[in-house]
Amino acid sequence: MHSRQRSSSSSRSSSLSRSHVPKHTRTTKQEHFEAYNKLRQRMKNQLKEAAKGQGIHISLNNIDELTRLYSVIERDQVRDTKVHLEDSEVLKEASGFAALNARNLRFGENDVALNENDVIRKIKQYAVTDDSMLVNTENDHIEGEEEDEEDEEEEEDAEEEVITDEYSFNKINWLKLGVLYHQISKKPISVDFLYGPLASERRKAASRTRIVDDSKSGTLTTAKAVQAKDIQEDEEKNTAYMIRMIYEIYLSKDRGGEVNFYTFFIDPKSFAQSVENLFYTSFLVKDGRLKLFTGRNGYPYVARVSQKEIQENKLDSSNAISSHHIATFNYDVWEYMIKKFKIKESFLGHRDELEDCIPEEDYIEEEVEEMEEVEEEEEEEEE
Repeated sequence: MHSRQRSSSSSRSSSLSRSHVPKHTRTTKQEHFEAYNKLRQRMKNQLKEAAKGQGIHISLNNIDELTRLYSVIERDQVRDTKVHLEDSEVLKEASGFAALNARNLRFGENDVALNENDVIRKIKQYAVTDDSMLVNTENDHIEGEEEDEEDEEEEEDAEEEVITDEYSFNKINWLKLGVLYHQISKKPISVDFLYGPLASERRKAASRTRIVDDSKSGTLTTAKAVQAKDIQEDEEKNTAYMIRMIYEIYLSKDRGGEVNFYTFFIDPKSFAQSVENLFYTSFLVKDGRLKLFTGRNGYPYVARVSQKEIQENKLDSSNAISSHHIATFNYDVWEYMIKKFKIKESFLGHRDELEDCIPEEDYIEEEVEEMEEVEEEEEEEEE
């Protein structure tokens, strides 16, 4: 009887002790988001401190808070990807906060400084060309840590004497060090080749005489009245007339055979008339009076279109072979063709007429411009 009472009492006491043990409560998904949003908002409010470079302790606190929040996620074994994504985004913002603070950090104001000897030693390791100098630097660094301040001052003085030595100075690649400086510094790189053009003075514009209107003061003259019958068209400058004339010259010289195309239109005495002959010949070919074809030797030839060929084309135009060509003809080609085919006289004859030429005024302007350019070059060389 007594044993039963003891067992029942012991079971009651154990059940009471279990009920007093606090059970672990899982954090809900909404609570996780609220905690991360609270941290994100706090970092946004503290961006001013990071912009000043005074957010080192704040950045460390943000990392500690992120570590605590993620430990809660691991404890609750949260598998929701949205919660993990929120943690990654807040971690990214915390990294940006720390990077902003690091960019604006000012050494010496926040109990952060660099050892001058360490900086010089690292610069030597980067720019030195002789490994023996690195060994001496490492030995000096080890001895400097073991000795007292007086010995360090003596070593610094000795090191300065070594650096000023010409041999040691030439063992450092100063060009490599200068390139590194231009890459990481905020100083703009100067461009030497712009010094000359920027320093030269601009040429002053020459003063021009003012044009005076003398229409009111001058004598008035009346133009001669011209009637329509007085205007006569110059046939020599008419394209249709020139085409007809060239075709008549060809018919008078045609012996029934084919004529070399270059010999036909090239005038060895005038490049301008050669171009004109080529222009007129193109109309004769277009109108079907002449045909242009490739001969057995591979050169182009022209020949008269016979009446039989004209009748055949009228009956069946599908047999006619026609194509469009764009001729390129310049002064060098003109001289080459004259030598190539030994052209002594023009097949179509030379026309005694005034050809287009450059006015004397243009020649004078070109000479003046050339003289001005030469003077400018001489002034630049003297400077």
